[in-house]
Amino acid sequence: MLKLFSDKKTKDKKAKNNNNLNEKRPASAQSSNGTESESDHHREYVKTLENFIFSTEKLGIDGLAKQYRKLDAQLDSSLSFDAFKINMHKNRYSDVVCRDNTRVKLTIDASKQGDYIHANYVKNPYLHNTFICTQGPLQYTTHDFWRMVFQERAQSILMLCRVIEEGRPKCVMYWPSNGEEETYGCIRVKNMGESSDEFEVVNLAVTFVPDDVAANEQPTDKSELRVNLIKWPNWPDRGVPDEKCHTVPQRLLAQVRQGPCVVHCSAGIGRTGCVVALEFAYTRLNKGVKVDFEEIANELRKQRAQCIQTEIQYLYIHRVMIAFARGEAEISDKACAAADAFLKNYDDHLKRN
Repeated sequence: MLKLFSDKKTKDKKAKNNNNLNEKRPASAQSSNGTESESDHHREYVKTLENFIFSTEKLGIDGLAKQYRKLDAQLDSSLSFDAFKINMHKNRYSDVVCRDNTRVKLTIDASKQGDYIHANYVKNPYLHNTFICTQGPLQYTTHDFWRMVFQERAQSILMLCRVIEEGRPKCVMYWPSNGEEETYGCIRVKNMGESSDEFEVVNLAVTFVPDDVAANEQPTDKSELRVNLIKWPNWPDRGVPDEKCHTVPQRLLAQVRQGPCVVHCSAGIGRTGCVVALEFAYTRLNKGVKVDFEEIANELRKQRAQCIQTEIQYLYIHRVMIAFARGEAEISDKACAAADAFLKNYDDHLKRN
């Protein structure tokens, strides 16, 4: 039986790909009295993967591209972004809006520092935890960023960009150097140590500094917060990682399911949107629900506007899921052939563009 959302290594190449998800089984495969056999669970899981392969291969690169263009052209009548317009000096890009209905409102020291940050909650019954999608901090919004991290009691931060990319600033270095401590407004951050294996991880101790903060604007929980800053810098802006990285998102997401996660790239919609969309897909699969990225993207954009920024990013998340599905040892030969055909077409498309 496949163990979903684990990160165990096995000698079997296909099993290794599957073991990147955790140990929950598809919920819809369980009977009301919980007696349905494990093999039935697994058969439903494999069937869900095969259906995704067949539907994606049938659409093909051109069909998916057309699907994305349709998605991108849709008008959202519920979209308002008044706070974004009032706080333009705190926005990294003037054309990347922050939705009013899901924006994070800062309460710590709000009377002096304001309640605005370019960040939105992403919540869904399919997700294990809350994601907070935000832009890469600017020099004068780092104090807002850390107010948000402490207020929301974030357990992790995913950084999907570099500070500088192709000679252009994408995000300031908003954390202190190894062993150092910095104060950002009313929040103090200490770098407790760094490690580098597959990902660069910075362990941070975050504390609240009550000086000059009104009593009614202080956090309810003032205890020290420990946060892991996890960096995956090998993803080009507005582009996609190469084919060697198609299993990385699974392992990256496995690190951040313990509590609220702040995730950002530069604008906080492209790379950020792709990673959160993949988490939607994995958790839907985990519950035995059809994986449909058009539906996922629509749901995601209702919470973080403009998520999944480019057509190639939309194609990429399909490639990641197809490669994952292809690694399932028990999918049929027909499904294997369909997966291989799609992966070849995707890779050929990427070489031409």
